[in-house]
Amino acid sequence: MSFLLISLALSVTAPEAKTSEQRPETIPAPERKAGPKPICRTIIYTGSRLPQRECRTQEQWDRRADETGKWMDQYKN
Repeated sequence: MSFLLISLALSVTAPEAKTSEQRPETIPAPERKAGPKPICRTIIYTGSRLPQRECRTQEQWDRRADETGKWMDQYKN
């Protein structure tokens, strides 16, 4: 506690160091491409107790559902 009080007292009484250097200008971050936003889902596969997280765009999820539907129709009695 006394260390805190001493350091606080020294920081108040210490003169500020003035520098003639100017700060460099900040560079803006590059813009990201405006693409489709990924949608993440947690999937539990048959025979596994561990869920897996998959991230895809809506178009990819739709395509996967279509492919699964075609596969199910192919093996339906």
